Amino acid sequence: MLAQGDQSSLAQAVTGIQRQFGASDQLVGLIPAAMAVCAGIGAIPVGVLADRAKRTWLLGAVCAVWTAAMGAGALVAGIGAFFATRMIAGAAEGTPPVAISLLSDYFPVRRRAEAMGVYQAGAIAGAFIGLLGGGVAVQLGGWRWAFWIWVPVGAAVAIGYMFVPEPARGRQDATFDAAPGPADAAALAAQGVISLPAADGAPAVRGVSPAAGLVAGGSGAAGTLRALRIPSMWFGTVFLTVSQLLLYGLSFWGVAYFERVHHLGPAAAGALSIVLGAGSAIGILAGGVLADRLLRRGNVNARVLVAAYGSIGATLLLAPAFASTQLLVTAPLLFAGGILLTVPVAPAEALCTDVVPPELRGRAATVRQLVRTASYAGPALIGLLAGVIAPHSPAGLRWAIVAACPLYAVAGLIMLGALRHYPRDMAAVVAHARAELG
Repeated sequence: MLAQGDQSSLAQAVTGIQRQFGASDQLVGLIPAAMAVCAGIGAIPVGVLADRAKRTWLLGAVCAVWTAAMGAGALVAGIGAFFATRMIAGAAEGTPPVAISLLSDYFPVRRRAEAMGVYQAGAIAGAFIGLLGGGVAVQLGGWRWAFWIWVPVGAAVAIGYMFVPEPARGRQDATFDAAPGPADAAALAAQGVISLPAADGAPAVRGVSPAAGLVAGGSGAAGTLRALRIPSMWFGTVFLTVSQLLLYGLSFWGVAYFERVHHLGPAAAGALSIVLGAGSAIGILAGGVLADRLLRRGNVNARVLVAAYGSIGATLLLAPAFASTQLLVTAPLLFAGGILLTVPVAPAEALCTDVVPPELRGRAATVRQLVRTASYAGPALIGLLAGVIAPHSPAGLRWAIVAACPLYAVAGLIMLGALRHYPRDMAAVVAHARAELG
């Protein structure tokens, strides 16, 4: 929430920053992309430390750095210093590796997708808070208050993490079949992947030694390389990368689409974009709940199927929504499509976490984050298509978005490739966690 709120507040402060420092559109426009690069770089040490250090204190320390950078950004006297504070804040926003590692150990496996949904919904909440709160703060106090408003919140969060208990690594995975319910290891056994242990035994996984081989080379570089060989993780990573090309593209071009194609003013276009965002908030929460509910009912591949079919369904709604020039047709289809657009996010994030050993989740999440930076090419891709189809024309943007919509369905088809690997990869992690915890 803090990271996305920062981005939205920055958008509200752009005009004031340009007036204060005489900065060009080109320079100011570089800031979000440069921050994204810094976040990827910052995720590398954070991911390594997430597998070795106390994660709650690590998050608190990173949040303290972020808070200091926000305060410094509100005090600077030149554009160079402001740019530097933005890069520090961006690097401090590379926290998904440690956050995902913590969430996987706080929540039972059967609730992991739901937890990931709430975590991802924080970004949507931050965007709304940043747009509304940042807008009010800038209007009342000037552009510097777009950053001042986050300083007390960041300080409270940083201090609060000092008192949050650190969960045991891997315990949730080790007890996957301990709680009541028809799913869990019993469902894995039904697929011939894992055999349930005796009361005092560890599970046997076909072709996998529970105690050795899963984390090759321990916690060093060799162990990380072993994590990179998990098929399910790569299907999930490629799925998220391809699908979010469209997601980032729509986030960037959404307002311009309504202005150019439906001839709405900035306020009305922004309001309709918020409607789409509301649908996205519903979808990101509903996707996790649905996947976990199906898992509890015994469908081991629930996370794969919800992500895949949600993506295909989103394409079927979004393509005609953006193709239409009638707002009464476009708006309801976009709301429903916005729900399906984010339904896959939480199940896919949970899937990528399920199949990685607890000792490697921070570094594996770092690798995934670095790969997924390719998704930021989404806005450029749609812009390129618009220039090819019909330069400087509303029809160009309209049909460029329509042409990009099938990317989501392609991502869904890619995710279906995980069906034959996911139960086995997940069972291996369960076996390893039990062996490690004794």
